Amino acid sequence: LRDSGFLIVKSSLLPLEVQQKALAASARILELSSKTVTHPSDPKQYMMLSFDDLGGEDLSEVSEDISVIKEYYKSLRKVRDILLQYIASGIGMDDAEFFSTQHNENNDSIRLLNYLCGDETTANRCKEHSDYGTLTLLLTDGVGGLEAFVDGKWRQVPYVEGALIVNIGSILCEWTRQDLKATLHRVAGPASIGSTTSTNDLLKAVSVQRRSIAYFADPNPNVATTLSKSNHHSLENEDNMTIDEYIQWRSGGTGVDRSGVSFTSKEEERLG
Repeated sequence: LRDSGFLIVKSSLLPLEVQQKALAASARILELSSKTVTHPSDPKQYMMLSFDDLGGEDLSEVSEDISVIKEYYKSLRKVRDILLQYIASGIGMDDAEFFSTQHNENNDSIRLLNYLCGDETTANRCKEHSDYGTLTLLLTDGVGGLEAFVDGKWRQVPYVEGALIVNIGSILCEWTRQDLKATLHRVAGPASIGSTTSTNDLLKAVSVQRRSIAYFADPNPNVATTLSKSNHHSLENEDNMTIDEYIQWRSGGTGVDRSGVSFTSKEEERLG
């Protein structure tokens, strides 16, 4: 996490069978639900959901699959807390539960994703960005293309069956005084610039749909009401934002309107 900002982790709380059921349920929900959103610029469809959304009447037409996602969501919260405790211990904090305590109001969301097929002209299936919360837990179907910008190059993030991909968000990066990295990442296509993934692998990836489920952990809305209270650094003009205001600014909105449109100046410098 200090070098790349990424981690591959397996948990007995989320065995392979549970992961496969969640991906299958996600695919059916995106195919059948009228709430599925087509991204305005990236070739993908998605649905952004809070835990409370999973009990809503708007998704009644896919209720059985929603039940699967709901159970998966509950397990993700448990994994989140364990990881936050490990991270706190790993960076030498006296209170190993400090970070997990800041998440005990479950201010989180889940994003069901379906990347559409492409061809040799397809560039990024998901644009370059870093995540804006504390932790992201990503489940994929193994279709390639996920890359992280490490040591000045776009490098492939490996897929391990039965494992989750974990990456650090910008809030946890700042809370740890940038000891842990909020790394830029993307889903590349054959026409993406600067990829170190082979063209053949990217052509193979865009020949099929790519499915994933991203879980975003954010701190409690009123914890450390300004980011600057958590460390000696500040994020340029975000000094006086609450957690909720910061996330809305970084992600371009709330709920399904989150588009990830805002970069910090540090991100823009890294992209050149």
